[in-house]
Amino acid sequence: MILIASKEEKAFIDSLRKLGGMDKVSPLTDEVVALKKQIVTLEIEKSKKTESHEREERELRHMIGLEKKRQEFEIKQAKDETSLTVRQENLAADKLRFEGQMKFQQDRFEKEVAYLKEMMADILARLPNVNMAISKKGR
Repeated sequence: MILIASKEEKAFIDSLRKLGGMDKVSPLTDEVVALKKQIVTLEIEKSKKTESHEREERELRHMIGLEKKRQEFEIKQAKDETSLTVRQENLAADKLRFEGQMKFQQDRFEKEVAYLKEMMADILARLPNVNMAISKKGR
């Protein structure tokens, strides 16, 4: 059999002949195949671990996002509760102030009415008392 081979192919064939022919090449080929299978297996495992890591990272980011939303909601709720509490306290203070002012106005009004009654009584006491006898004359 005549083969036309390049220099590289001749060098490869010569190296195979030096190794002892096909008998010794077969175990080496099996080892290469086994190593290639191992490489493929390791690449698959690497991709699985990479995907697992990326999934965990996505889940972690999702959980962080949920926690951030929860905290924002709690802060907003605390602000609303604080605002409501302040409004209620202000309303209670306004109510007390209003009641105090109403009590003051009522007391002041009662004093003025009492003063006016006294003044009218004094004025009426100083006026001359006129008693008239009115008789009806017949026609």
